[in-house]
Amino acid sequence: MLNRMQGKAKPRVVEFDPVLAALVAERLAQGLHPSLIALQLAQRADPELVGAYAREIEGHPYFQGAMAVADALRKRDWILDCQAASWRRSPDATRIARRESLDPETFLRDHYAGQRPVVIGGLVDHWPALSLWTADYLEQRIGRETPVEAQKGRESRKDFELRKLELRRTVPFGEIADALRSAEPSNDLYVTANNGAGNRAAFEPVWGDFGPIEGYTVPRDGQDGYLWIGPAGTITPFHHDLTNNLLVQVRGRKRVHMVPNWEEARMKTARRIFSDWTLEALQEAGDKGPVLLETEIGPGDALFIPVGWWHHVVSLDASCSVLFTNFAWPNDFATPFMEGR
Repeated sequence: MLNRMQGKAKPRVVEFDPVLAALVAERLAQGLHPSLIALQLAQRADPELVGAYAREIEGHPYFQGAMAVADALRKRDWILDCQAASWRRSPDATRIARRESLDPETFLRDHYAGQRPVVIGGLVDHWPALSLWTADYLEQRIGRETPVEAQKGRESRKDFELRKLELRRTVPFGEIADALRSAEPSNDLYVTANNGAGNRAAFEPVWGDFGPIEGYTVPRDGQDGYLWIGPAGTITPFHHDLTNNLLVQVRGRKRVHMVPNWEEARMKTARRIFSDWTLEALQEAGDKGPVLLETEIGPGDALFIPVGWWHHVVSLDASCSVLFTNFAWPNDFATPFMEGR
């Protein structure tokens, strides 16, 4: 490692500065010329010292290996950017298609295999849940005192989605029912898919009110649906899932914003599947930000969310939804992702 600098006069020993080295390495990796880096860091270090760091870093085999990986990632990002630029040319670039009673073969060809989102109507019109699932009915069937797992205290944490495991609480279902009845929007209490394993037995009395979607889903142990139940105002911030999802709205309306999976490089990824973008900031970014699509789903609508597509969801009303991942076609994208950790 660097331990001396050749000055114009005589060599002088300098103490290695890891912070300066990291700043220089980061800028070199961004493709900046050493002279520009020296100018940017002029208030922190002598330009000659910055140049010495740059020369040593550029010649280090660790840095050269890292740059080989960075070059491969830049190539991949370029390909994805080409796809994003092409997508923007479509007159429907910011709109999610709506189809009625889409047959499974067409859905597979145009959306599942093509990785394009779609809102489908008419798939679940036969579900009793569409007419039965009121707060009173759910409370009567499940039981007011029946303990259920939910996320509670979400409004006390700005990073509530990242802390969702810490916000797990067991509450009587009556508390959920009261939230559904309330006219006040709230993001504080929400039964989500993440609570599914703990709630399967509690929700058994209403599980028969919905069912598989012929040609779309197949029965699989423990994967026959995940419930989302909460008042108006519940929010799921931008993230992406590791599977294809089919979100079926049973009660109320939800507004969904989505960003294509090829916008990965511009989505400010945090903790691998979350994003530091807020919806407001992304909307303000306009064409300078990632492509943003918007739709609204209501009772009976099924929204297909392709794997890796970022989505932000807001409940406009008291809401009940069922999420399926047990498609009739392969959907195990999570395993190779997790194996690469």
